[in-house]
Amino acid sequence: MTAIKQTHIIDRLGSNSKHKFIIVGGMHGNEVNGVAAIEQILPRLKQVFDKQTGQIWFLKGNVPALKVGERFIDKDLNRLWLDEYIHSEDTTTADFQSLRVLHDLIINDICHGRFDNCVFLDLHTFSAKSGIFAIPASNQKSIEFARSFGVPFIERLSEMLPGTALQYLGQKGMTSVVFEGGTHNTPEATRNLAAGIWHSLAQAGFIKNDFPEVLQSRQLLIDISKDLPHHLELTYRHKLDRYQDFTMQPGYYNFKPVQKSESLAVQNKQVVQSPSGGFMLMPLYQKKGSDGFFIVKEK
Repeated sequence: MTAIKQTHIIDRLGSNSKHKFIIVGGMHGNEVNGVAAIEQILPRLKQVFDKQTGQIWFLKGNVPALKVGERFIDKDLNRLWLDEYIHSEDTTTADFQSLRVLHDLIINDICHGRFDNCVFLDLHTFSAKSGIFAIPASNQKSIEFARSFGVPFIERLSEMLPGTALQYLGQKGMTSVVFEGGTHNTPEATRNLAAGIWHSLAQAGFIKNDFPEVLQSRQLLIDISKDLPHHLELTYRHKLDRYQDFTMQPGYYNFKPVQKSESLAVQNKQVVQSPSGGFMLMPLYQKKGSDGFFIVKEK
């Protein structure tokens, strides 16, 4: 395995190659809590994990962006998972290099071209102030896996966001879920993402369901989400281009109710109104991003 691939590998546990679990932190370089959560659970997991159960791979996403604490260097890595970019001859852009390394690592070195026995968990945080949720790929295994978290899960979002690792791997038949664990750079986000890892490993059969950390983690996720809507679907995505001047109005957070025609943001000196009623999701309160906000409704 090449040296550059090694920079993306945090750790690997297990010797049974029939079952694979891939956990990625830092797909966006400003979202460091995923890597922190992995590092937090690893010492205890190594004590209790039976290496014959399967293989667990812990990976870093956009390594160059993580080093500088930016969402990406030139291009959003989590919008590049398309064949045109994966097979691009661009060798100068750091984000493209991370894409090709991760793709080769996951597709060839870990899954060996077989995806029915691979599970993918992508750890993320957001710039809003509250709310945790899961996003499944658009296949039934992924939807059921996202449902198992006991937190809000949102369908159709993966279909509306082309170029995500979630969508790309889900289309290959892999059980694929994004877990959004909280606000960037907060201890609560690291705690929530660690809980998501413990739950996921047990749900996939890699550790026992009655393990204390699993029970505690599942209760935490239930407690955080008890007052939130649980099964939702995406109805609107406010896409941004890099040249656009966009400022979200203050005070929005995940799952805050919004009304049709409500003033949500200012873009290019024009007021942006909600196209429909529903719940706010991922309002943009950071400099870099390709989406201003999403609107979701209960399904």
